Amino acid sequence: MPGAAAASALSRTQASLRHWVLMTLCAMLPVACSKVPPQARPDPAVTAQSFQSRRLDESMPADTPPSAAGWDRAQWLEAALRLNPQLSEARARAHLVAAAERTAAQIPNPTLNLFDEYVVAAAGGAAWLYGLSVDFLLQRPGERSRARRNAALQTQAAQSDVAEAIWQVRAQLRQGLLDAAHADDEALLLRELVADRQGLLASAQARAQAGEIGATEIAPATLELAAAQQRLDQVQARVTDAQARVAAAVGVSAAALQGVPLQWPQWADITGLAPTPADSWREEALIARPDLVRTLREYDLAENALRSEVGRRWPEFHLIPGYAWDRDGVHENQLNETLHDNELGLSMELPLFHRNEEQIGEAVARRELAGKHLEAVQADLFEQIERAERAWPRARQAWQNAAAAAQVAQRQNDAEQRALKAGASDRPNALLVATAAVEARLLSLQAAYEAQLAFASLEDAYRRPLEGPECELPLNWRTE
Repeated sequence: MPGAAAASALSRTQASLRHWVLMTLCAMLPVACSKVPPQARPDPAVTAQSFQSRRLDESMPADTPPSAAGWDRAQWLEAALRLNPQLSEARARAHLVAAAERTAAQIPNPTLNLFDEYVVAAAGGAAWLYGLSVDFLLQRPGERSRARRNAALQTQAAQSDVAEAIWQVRAQLRQGLLDAAHADDEALLLRELVADRQGLLASAQARAQAGEIGATEIAPATLELAAAQQRLDQVQARVTDAQARVAAAVGVSAAALQGVPLQWPQWADITGLAPTPADSWREEALIARPDLVRTLREYDLAENALRSEVGRRWPEFHLIPGYAWDRDGVHENQLNETLHDNELGLSMELPLFHRNEEQIGEAVARRELAGKHLEAVQADLFEQIERAERAWPRARQAWQNAAAAAQVAQRQNDAEQRALKAGASDRPNALLVATAAVEARLLSLQAAYEAQLAFASLEDAYRRPLEGPECELPLNWRTE
């Protein structure tokens, strides 16, 4: 009967071995068969050519008017939301962080260990044992939920970064369009000024030839004409620069804007900008601006990290069941002993030298820093909002004063032109009055530009558009 017992034990061992091998193969098969979605490596030459070939109208809905007809700021913004590479990168980063939420929800896989050992029995029998064990991690209480919360907070922070990136693109686009419109209008006035200065120089030269004035009096007129021409050249360079910045904000090359007007009708009419700051705007900005939300999420992350460090005071267990057998399946010695080994191990870290006190102290300090950083950011927001709210009325009043002065200068110019036609004045004097009127209009235009800058600062402080076609867009454009 001992032979029958040995055969039965051998059969059980072989069946157990087949069971374990089958389980191991089944566990490894899904991993071995998984595939990574194919993606070609980016070729800088190809991506550069693709960027160069981008066109505005290709990205817009079919009902959008052609860009050559002139877009408003909302249509420019919609194109930027679709094409801007920095926004695409921010969205991709948010998608990456969101993928970590699914990773955090996973249960840790067990670890398979294969081993062999040489066993000598007390009765003199010996054999090589071959076996396997599986290491199961028993996580600390709440560890998985804290990991999932950490991933969710990271996702919210990344979404705040996307919202902030969208606003920055809108601000850059608005500034570029404003600079282009301002430079175009300023160039028109400077061309008038150059023409008037040319007339004054020609008049001075004629009077010098007639002996009415000395030749030295021609130099001031020459210098004034050169200064006016230089101002015109500088403005034309600013037009080119503004076009390049608009193209960058939208996400196309400057060549894609050829033949596309950068228009902003009535941008210099500051009377249409009359927002009354609402307390709700200030309150919302102080608690819901994307950069502040990002800071708040950083504090929540520090708090969650502290909880994780406190949780590490409790041990983390590893449960390790195992099984071993000898080379022949079963070996029976003279005392009828069968060589086999069933194991069940349990391991954990022993808190002999510390109980995570230093790590907890570091996490507490990091949370304290996050709280102070939140207060500092909010204080900066207070300063930005208050400065913008104070600067806007002064800039608006300065424009009103400059516009009133320009109107007075224009009336004087009109009167001088009537006097010239009636023979009550001469051409040099009429040109001087005309140049003064143009200079007054240039000052009024500059005051309007500075008022627009102050208004943009107010919008930046609130992180909301306060006028214009962007206000008619869906609210989610600021976050998606």
